[in-house]
Amino acid sequence: MFKFINSSKKSLVKAAFIAFAAAVVTLAIPSSLHASSITYNLVMTGNTGSDFSGTGSFTIASAPVSSGVSTYNQTSPSATISALTFNIDGQTFSLAGATNTLIQFTNGVLTDITFSQEIGLNPFRFALHTTSGYAFYYNNEQSASYGSFTASPASPSPVPEPGSIALLGTGLLGGAATLYRRFGAKSIS
Repeated sequence: MFKFINSSKKSLVKAAFIAFAAAVVTLAIPSSLHASSITYNLVMTGNTGSDFSGTGSFTIASAPVSSGVSTYNQTSPSATISALTFNIDGQTFSLAGATNTLIQFTNGVLTDITFSQEIGLNPFRFALHTTSGYAFYYNNEQSASYGSFTASPASPSPVPEPGSIALLGTGLLGGAATLYRRFGAKSIS
C-alpha cells in the first residue's frame, strides 16, 4: 500500500511539472515572437517625367498592428527605428544624418515616411525629402525628381498565429495528462 501512494505522488508531481512547463512555454512563445525587429525593403518609383528612382530599407522594433496606427521614430531613449537607408542616383541617405525621422503604418500598410537629409557640398549637393512620396533634389537642389515608395517585409512577419499557439498548448497539456495516466496505471498494478 505504501508503495502505491509513493508512486502516485511521484507521477502526480511529474504530471504537474510537465503541465507547468507546458504553460510557461505556451505563454513565453508569443511574447518572444512579438519582440523581434522586422526589416522592410523599399522601392522608390519615379513619377512620369522623373529622372530618378531608387531602393532602400528600414528596420523597426516590432511588426505594425493590423488594425489601427503604428508609429515608429528615431528619437532616443525609446527609438523604434534602428536602421534606414535610401539609395538614389548613386547617393546614399541614412538615418545617421537625419533628425526627426518617422515611419507610420495604418492597418498594417505603410502610409508615411517622414525623412529629410542633405548630403554633399555646393555645387554637388543632394537632398531627399519624403512624406507619403519622395522628392529627390539634385544639381545643387536646382532640379528635382518626384515619386512614390512601396515597402515589403524582407522576411515573413513574426506575428504568431493564435490557433497554432493554442494547439501547441493543448498538445503539451494532453501529453502531460497521458503521462499521468500511464504512470498512475502502472503504480496500481
